[in-house]
Amino acid sequence: MKRKIAVALIACLALCVAALALGCAQEQKSSVVTDVQAAGDAASSASVSTDPFWVLVVGNDTRKGTVEWGMGGHGDGEGNARSDTMMLVYVNPATYQIGIVTVPRDTASTNSAGQTVKINDAYQQGGIEGCQQAVTALTGVTPKYYFDMTFVQFEDFVNNMDGVSANVPIAMSLVDIVGGETISLDKGDQPLNGAQALVLARVRKQYKNDQDACRQIQDRQIVQSLLAKVSQQPSDMASTYANILTAGSNTNISADELRQYAEIFMQHADAITFQSGTGPYDGAQDASADGLWLATRDEDTWKQVVSTVEAGGDPTTVVALPKIVAN
Repeated sequence: MKRKIAVALIACLALCVAALALGCAQEQKSSVVTDVQAAGDAASSASVSTDPFWVLVVGNDTRKGTVEWGMGGHGDGEGNARSDTMMLVYVNPATYQIGIVTVPRDTASTNSAGQTVKINDAYQQGGIEGCQQAVTALTGVTPKYYFDMTFVQFEDFVNNMDGVSANVPIAMSLVDIVGGETISLDKGDQPLNGAQALVLARVRKQYKNDQDACRQIQDRQIVQSLLAKVSQQPSDMASTYANILTAGSNTNISADELRQYAEIFMQHADAITFQSGTGPYDGAQDASADGLWLATRDEDTWKQVVSTVEAGGDPTTVVALPKIVAN
């Protein structure tokens, strides 16, 4: 049996993660289906609300299971990971709207010792709960659910989906942190396997400007592309994969809730709309933080981003996306 799959991306979110697994090949899942379907059939609950809600999707950078585990670098060791990717996903089951907004990992934050740090430090200090608290303090959003995944889980997830289609904005090359081989991608639309998708999701320094903001565009693209791919799948598959995913991921949503939300969107696939964008990402080196480069903390702009997404608007009208140029 393949390793359990955890997020968000896309890395990931209550609706997306449930739906994204539906494309697994039948021969890969037959032995798993029997076990998890029995568990799902035994559980029942009241229908979920169609009120809109937010989900925090985190891709953490632990090196566990990768070629860098045991080498003494960042993310090597239990409790030493940071949130490499953070997305707030707005889900409206009544209007079939999904909004995907990046929380830049370099955003200025304050830790429990009163030190100025990057917001991704909150994950290292307090895990997913600490990350939630820091994101809420910045954005005003209190996520109803969360999903948390690793590099290994992301690769497995995309492979079990039989790949993902994406637009690679520049030619790029990077060592696959899971398998250890160097992977090169040409510019343009193309299908990607798990290792290739992880390269697209991780490349940062090969962009000339606004490097992490350019990278996060690709993370959001992967999540949206996977959801679009599976949105036409039959909704009677939702229960099986809701059980698989809740058993194999760090999340606070039950399998039954996940199944019901997935079914709502799968039954209205033609009505699904997406909005995608980011919170403020401009920044500079901060002398008070020993010269650490920090994205400016701008809670007022975040309020505008959140209200725009909740109203069904385009968050890029509040925070424009960077222009992607190769380094």
